[in-house]
Amino acid sequence: MKDPALLPQAWRLARRELRGGLHGFGVFLACLCLGVFAISAVGSFAASAQGGLLADARALLGGDVEARLTHRELDAAQRAALAEKGRLSEVVEMRAMARAAQGEGRLLVELKAVDEAYPLFGALGIEPSAPLTDALATDAAGRHGALVEASLLQRLDLRVGDGLYLGEAELRVSGVLSREPDRTLGAFTLGPRLLLSHAALAETGLLQPGSLVTYAYRLRLPPETPADEVRAGLQAAFPDVGWRLRTWREAEPRVRDFIDRMTQNLSLVGLCALLVGGLGVAGAVRGYLGGKVYHIAAMKCLGAPGRVIFSGYLLQVLILGAIGAGIGLLAGAAVPWLAVQLFGGRLPVPLLPGFYAQPLLNAALFGLLIALVFSLKALGIARRVPPAVLFRGYAETARLSPGAGVWAAITLSATALALLAFLTSADRRLALWFIIGALACFAIFRGLSALVIARARRAPRPATPSLRLALANIHRRGSPAGSAVFSLGLGLTVLVIVALVQANLNRLVDETVPAEAPAFFFMDIQHDQVAAFESVLREVPGVRRSERYPTLRGRITAIAGVPVAEAQIAPEVRWAVRGDRFLSYAAAMPSGTELVAGRWWPADYAGPPLLSLTADVAQGFGLGVGDHLTVNILGREIIAEIANLRRVDWSTLDLNFALLFAPGTLEGAPQTHIATAYVAPADEGVLLRAVTDRLPNVSAIGTREVLANVARTLERIGTAFQGMAAVALITGFLVLAGAISADQHRRIHDAVIFKVCGATRRDILAAFAAEFVLLGLAAALISALVGSLAAWGILEGLMNTPFRLRAGAVLATLGAGLVLTLLLGLAGTWKALGQKPAPYLRED
Repeated sequence: MKDPALLPQAWRLARRELRGGLHGFGVFLACLCLGVFAISAVGSFAASAQGGLLADARALLGGDVEARLTHRELDAAQRAALAEKGRLSEVVEMRAMARAAQGEGRLLVELKAVDEAYPLFGALGIEPSAPLTDALATDAAGRHGALVEASLLQRLDLRVGDGLYLGEAELRVSGVLSREPDRTLGAFTLGPRLLLSHAALAETGLLQPGSLVTYAYRLRLPPETPADEVRAGLQAAFPDVGWRLRTWREAEPRVRDFIDRMTQNLSLVGLCALLVGGLGVAGAVRGYLGGKVYHIAAMKCLGAPGRVIFSGYLLQVLILGAIGAGIGLLAGAAVPWLAVQLFGGRLPVPLLPGFYAQPLLNAALFGLLIALVFSLKALGIARRVPPAVLFRGYAETARLSPGAGVWAAITLSATALALLAFLTSADRRLALWFIIGALACFAIFRGLSALVIARARRAPRPATPSLRLALANIHRRGSPAGSAVFSLGLGLTVLVIVALVQANLNRLVDETVPAEAPAFFFMDIQHDQVAAFESVLREVPGVRRSERYPTLRGRITAIAGVPVAEAQIAPEVRWAVRGDRFLSYAAAMPSGTELVAGRWWPADYAGPPLLSLTADVAQGFGLGVGDHLTVNILGREIIAEIANLRRVDWSTLDLNFALLFAPGTLEGAPQTHIATAYVAPADEGVLLRAVTDRLPNVSAIGTREVLANVARTLERIGTAFQGMAAVALITGFLVLAGAISADQHRRIHDAVIFKVCGATRRDILAAFAAEFVLLGLAAALISALVGSLAAWGILEGLMNTPFRLRAGAVLATLGAGLVLTLLLGLAGTWKALGQKPAPYLRED
């Protein structure tokens, strides 16, 4: 046969085989479909979220350009310069305590004061529907209107029309705020939103010098005006204002980063499911070609070259792989549409459903490479089946080698798979660790599954017949035990990893908070209110102790003279340069801290600016004692020398700061105080009412409520990872089902022999159940060990988080896996129990 005829001959062979149906390829299709679906669904959801952010960017930012300041407003000249560029809207944001006009309820709320131009883009959701100006207008009693989220009404037992005290003013709840266009991302908050007018905010008396207030000035530009040019012009005209200028293209960069990280992590879990599914692909192709041995030998006797056989069955595998991957791609591409239809406005990010080719192409390539990597060996062996098999009456192909060329193709495909995972990853370091971990897991599980079979072969013969038969079934030639332990073990390992990582992250909230944690953090205490605040603490008998520090807000602008945008900063401390940070000054070193470098300054220090920095931030910045850090505080650049480095245990919740200045630098700046109070639980309500009644502008943050919010956030993230891990586990069960299905004929044959020898159904069921229990236990023990080690590496190495083995989570996960393995195994062998011996005896 000439080479040009290779493809037509191979196509004829593949087409003929496909006409015979898809029998034996159910697991093949399901495994590829599930794995490709997982990857394409994550990619499509992330792409639609990115598209939604871009399409909604102006609404998310609130304008084409935003100028943001903390603590202070723009002056008249600066405001006029902004107003010349386009339509201007001014938004003021802060936190405060609200209390019901009737009753004792107190609640921390997120205030937003807006003008008549708000919102410049998008639309507010108000229930009952009303224009914003009418909702915020003053009623006959002189009360300004306010819009609140539904949770505020529930927690303070209020209804629309009721009164609400905020600072020194009484407001009227005029409606429920169901949507804000510039707050659709569901960011972490400390309380429900309360929307009011600038006039109403002025009457509350909450705007005090040094209060933690954010002023945002937003511009809607004419259609053809470039936002970047406007920002550059404003920055050049007012270089020393200290504002943060952003355009609509930079809206919510943290959310974009979060989406990228979630996409990366979930995609890797989905790829893990696809890798586990590769075992099902290998088993299905091997089982299918095993049944074609005599057919292949006959074709060789008639002169068919091995390359035609190889190419024909490869075409068949690729066609079926395309079908399975295509179904997965369609399902994955539909996820954003379904999410919008099912959840709508409850989604944490705006979605723009559509057909996103890049994530679907990546998922298709993953599916193609998995199909090749796990099917080429069986295809290579089929190519080398000798024609003499047709005359020997049996086929021993397990020991055949696929050949050097096929091994080279497998290596090339596996390398391409690893490169694709690496190049499509937003975090190359994490992707590299995943590739190494996947290779290690495959090697470990392959070796351990072989060890389980070897131990079963060498184990003493139990007196119980069912156990004896179970051990024999595990180590006999052609047993599916290796594939079962391998596939099920990998799936359970992924589930153990996710369970342990989530349990340890939850532990940070549940267990690392000390018993002596403060009950409240009190913020925005004015300097002239310190004495009154201390007096209230003394009057409440349950207060054991308190801490207090002056606070300001500052933004790090340069590290050792290098602007932040150009500096090399470790990823784990990038939070320190994202926007303004709380900072303070102190003469004495805070309690509970340890100096690791340098010396503390004298209590009466009055020299050039000195700074104490936490050791982790200094390491991430690449700084040491004697280096300099530039901090912008209220528009003034302060260059401070690092005098010492501190190690801080943040889990104590004692008051502390990453940046702590020496005395003599910040005392003259507008500032407020922050304090903690340690009080008995029974007296928390008394303290809260006493402080907020005496000092209405002071905000109280309850520690328990903050920790509950963090726990809910971790739970939502963990749910997504658990769902993806479940896909990996389901794929593992599919592989197990495929192995059981391929072994069906042998089990029927065994059941017939047992019945002839006098065994009852109960005896046969006990033997099969013992086999699956032993396999499940082996897979569970291996998964517990490997999954715990992997979770330890992820937490200690990648997340820099202490690891603790959570035996309950591991046992619950493995117990569920063991029960499902037993049920699946028995369901797959149930057919064997009902077979009559006579037909099979006649065949033999």
